[in-house]
Amino acid sequence: MVKRLASYVLLLDGIVIGLGALGHGHAVKNVHAAIDSFPIDPSVATMLYVVWYFVSGCMLLFGATIVWTWFRLRANRATPLLPVILIGLLYVAVGIGGMIYRHGDAFMGLFIVLGGLLLASVSQLRSGGA
Repeated sequence: MVKRLASYVLLLDGIVIGLGALGHGHAVKNVHAAIDSFPIDPSVATMLYVVWYFVSGCMLLFGATIVWTWFRLRANRATPLLPVILIGLLYVAVGIGGMIYRHGDAFMGLFIVLGGLLLASVSQLRSGGA
């Protein structure tokens, strides 16, 4: 029962992270609204947008990696869990760092939750298939 719950947590977490790319990419309009009126060097502004969309792509790739891992675990196939563990650690670290840097911004807690759920579910699934 615990492994089954961990399996679905892993899948849902991967979907949420992957879909987050869409919201992230769509939110670039808010970045434009916030900075376009300032005299920012165009090379800095355009790089900001390149990085913004790169992060969206990373989120999509992270989500796809997690969902791919879930499918492999469900099929009882040998599956490397290190990529999911690294994604989980990155999300926790960014969440903690973001909360400190942004003085307790609750949104950064979402990263801690998503990363923590990844790490918890993988630890439950580590001993066998989903």
